[in-house]
Amino acid sequence: MNKGFFVTKKLGEKLINVISEAVRSKKLNLGLFFDKYVLWWREDIWKCSPEIQISLLRKVYSNSQEIEKFLDQNLSGKKFREKITKNVRLSVPFEMIPFSEYKFYKKRMTMLFSTLEQMGFYIKYLPNNQSGLSLNWRLIINLGTASVYETSLLFHRNYSVPYIPGSAVKGVTRHWAILKFAEKLQGARSFSFEDAIKEIDKALENGKDLGMEVNGVKFSELIEIFGTQNKKGEVIFFDALPIIEQEKDFIVLDIMNVHYKPYYEKGETPGDWHSPTPIFFLAVEKGTKFRFTLASKNKNEDSKNKDLVKKAKELLKEALENIGIGAKTSAGYGYFE
Repeated sequence: MNKGFFVTKKLGEKLINVISEAVRSKKLNLGLFFDKYVLWWREDIWKCSPEIQISLLRKVYSNSQEIEKFLDQNLSGKKFREKITKNVRLSVPFEMIPFSEYKFYKKRMTMLFSTLEQMGFYIKYLPNNQSGLSLNWRLIINLGTASVYETSLLFHRNYSVPYIPGSAVKGVTRHWAILKFAEKLQGARSFSFEDAIKEIDKALENGKDLGMEVNGVKFSELIEIFGTQNKKGEVIFFDALPIIEQEKDFIVLDIMNVHYKPYYEKGETPGDWHSPTPIFFLAVEKGTKFRFTLASKNKNEDSKNKDLVKKAKELLKEALENIGIGAKTSAGYGYFE
């Protein structure tokens, strides 16, 4: 059994028609498409790839007659993949983003922040409430999440755009703060840097004030910003939304080449005789902007929570510039200008 797209022709036609209608009406949910409408083909084993998914999207979008190749049950697996992906730009067409839903989502978030301000919350934006920070290189969020492709990209389940969840924003800010305080603790107590990180993390988690201060931020303020096991933090970190300003493809296909797959999977001796195994994954293109938002409840007019938000914003800014966010930061992904 060595065939291409493995569903029956009748079912395949239905699937193509559903996707075509969603593309034409600009109501395609990209997250659902990549997660649920998976195209499989067979070479030595059954395979699937976002490369094939994007190829289908682009052919549907261009009304290409080559769509019929997806339904050719006699096309061998290798030839199926080669013909489907031949001369195809491997990015999601900008026009496929459901902008009506995106604009509604953006408007809802704006209304939420406005309501919070009326309720007495102090709101800070990074960089401001009109624009966003620009990616120095590409961004990957949720790369290691369980997926039929071995890789993943986080899409908003309702609004079909990539975003950075507030938990990730808070996590990277907290991690950067720990690194800064660990560096000072290492110098003061002759710890190894790894031990200093563990000490800072444990103290922060348990709400133990170490009486330290770094660049105008006290450790007690870190405890208030991020909270502890028994007390929530005073600062809220919201999801970061993409600010789409230019009509260009910003969801692209990237590739990593695993050179010693038998070594990683089976512990075999690595060597030049192993064939590289390309793995495709989706990423947000460089230059795409994201707006970050933080807030805190002002408990009275002299509340220090305003200072907490300002300091949290500065820590977040430094984290995005220095350690990045998301996956593969060691390879340059996830850094902002």
